[in-house]
Amino acid sequence: MKLFERWLAHSFDWQSLGLALLIVIVSFLLIRGVVRGIFHFIEKRIPKRFEAWIDVLMAFENPARVVVLFSGLLLALHTAHAPRLLITFATQVYRSILIFSIGYGLYTLMGSLTTLLAHLGERVHMEIDSIVMPFLTRILQFVVMALTVTMILSDWGINVNGVFAGLGLVGLAVSMAAQDPIKNLLGGIIIIIEKPFQIGDWIASPSVEGIAEDITFRSTLVRTFDGALVIVPNATLSNEPITNWSRMETRKLTLTFYLDIATKTKDMMAAMADVEAMLAADDRFATDTQKAYINSVTTRGHEFMAVAQFKMLPDADWAGTRADINMKIIRILAAHDIQLSAGIEAPMEN
Repeated sequence: MKLFERWLAHSFDWQSLGLALLIVIVSFLLIRGVVRGIFHFIEKRIPKRFEAWIDVLMAFENPARVVVLFSGLLLALHTAHAPRLLITFATQVYRSILIFSIGYGLYTLMGSLTTLLAHLGERVHMEIDSIVMPFLTRILQFVVMALTVTMILSDWGINVNGVFAGLGLVGLAVSMAAQDPIKNLLGGIIIIIEKPFQIGDWIASPSVEGIAEDITFRSTLVRTFDGALVIVPNATLSNEPITNWSRMETRKLTLTFYLDIATKTKDMMAAMADVEAMLAADDRFATDTQKAYINSVTTRGHEFMAVAQFKMLPDADWAGTRADINMKIIRILAAHDIQLSAGIEAPMEN
């Protein structure tokens, strides 16, 4: 406080103070207008074949604005003839902000790494593994964050080795209570190595069935066919049998109905012929795989089954197709005046 009072008494200068205030105002104008304008001007001028590099540019827009602002503030302190101690401290803070801004830009850029590498892979005709990239992105983000913190601490003269040693002792105690996160991390590594599925694949396990959307250190995100996002721990998923329907050319569709026990044989034969014709005319199914037959006669009635091999194309809609075929068969049965058994169960599938 006395240092500040002495500065006011001996170094106070209206001209210097006014110039320093002007520098601060100009800095705000620069970050709100000029810096943003420059980045967006460059963005619009980037050719379409280099669109993937826009993420690289935009990752450093906010860091650049922060650096410009604090550069102006530091220059204003020098202009206002601030005390040497204050300028020294501000310079140290400025260096930390500079390191943090670069680290933040790299951290943000890592989030766009998947898109960037996919673009590069297309240009060199190299396929980028869609399940490895999200995991690798998070590892690189962690590394960037750790290096940034380490550099800032070192710049302030803090013994990083001592800090890490202290964290190691704490980490030893915490690790006893962190066995599940470690298991999930190892489970994620197993999934990455074995590659039972790719991002975008349709998978099924005892825990979940749907489209794999993302994988993190802790869990895998799966979008079910009713739109729900299910978060499955990696430790759970890596220890379960996983069926990857996207890697199959066809999937067997089986629907079972129980017909009234009094249904006439000729009506069932006619219905079976119509069901087979309907399935054969549907290009969603492989050729010559359609069958309709009476599997058995039970106390619930005649067990009527319809079977076909569904084509597992990239845009295939399994749930929608199953529901559609189910309704078409019910209409065919109704057209032949065939009643379902009173003890009917929901149509079954394989």
